[in-house]
Amino acid sequence: MSATDAGPVPVGFVDPQHGIDAVLRRLHWSVREFGHDVLEAGAVRHDDGRGIRFHYVATGAVEVRRAGVDPLGMQAGDFVLLPHGGVVAVHAERETRLLSGALALEGADAIDPRVMPDVLFTCGFRVDEPIFASLLETMHREASADRPGSGSVIERLADVVASAAVRIWLERGCGDARDWLAAPPDPHLGRALAAIHDDPGSPWTVESLARLARASRSQFAEQFRDAVGDTPARYLTRVRMEHAERMLRAGVPVTDIAYRLGYESDAGFSRAFRRHAGIAPSRWRRDTVATVA
Repeated sequence: MSATDAGPVPVGFVDPQHGIDAVLRRLHWSVREFGHDVLEAGAVRHDDGRGIRFHYVATGAVEVRRAGVDPLGMQAGDFVLLPHGGVVAVHAERETRLLSGALALEGADAIDPRVMPDVLFTCGFRVDEPIFASLLETMHREASADRPGSGSVIERLADVVASAAVRIWLERGCGDARDWLAAPPDPHLGRALAAIHDDPGSPWTVESLARLARASRSQFAEQFRDAVGDTPARYLTRVRMEHAERMLRAGVPVTDIAYRLGYESDAGFSRAFRRHAGIAPSRWRRDTVATVA
């Protein structure tokens, strides 16, 4: 039967396949951290970090517990995304090898994590998607080898793995892609968002961004807060800090990072980073390298 034979398409209908395609086109993941743990039977790992957390059970079995959500039992080969972060306790039911980390979404048109569920669980990820699951082990080998470019390779692999997990979750009918596809932002506002992401080191002000969005300062600030959930200044700082984290992992000197991100001095950048991460950039770099290794 052709599309014409099937009759008119209902207004607002989104083909499930095209909906999933549209979601995946708006998912560009970056890695904030990645690590490996071996938990003895009965051990508990507490995870209270920021960002979109993920856990993959390479061997063994765990129960993931968090306030307000039913406990989640995971077996070897299972993968879970926790889009809203929060305090999580991972209880090992037997000796378990766990690959875990944190992700962030990049891009002016990125899906808002707030439309995602509290738990995005992909049972049997290794069985249904063996090639993508194997990339998690490749990420671990890259992190352990400490080769030049490992951070960039890990980032690209994580982008593929996380997108594959979302795809199979949607294909199984666990969620509806239409719920993830909020109305596109105002095109003028989109220009301001794109400018921030394309050149985070520029001396952006609310006034200069408002000019890009063809709005008054007050209109722009209100529209921005409604669309993004944060003020322009805080959003710009967050984007800068995400870039800073990637550059720190890549070994870029703090002085160069400060210059590229528009700070007038190392001290100014360090103060901003400390407010963001709670520790100085040099300490963050050392701790991150130790965690990945």
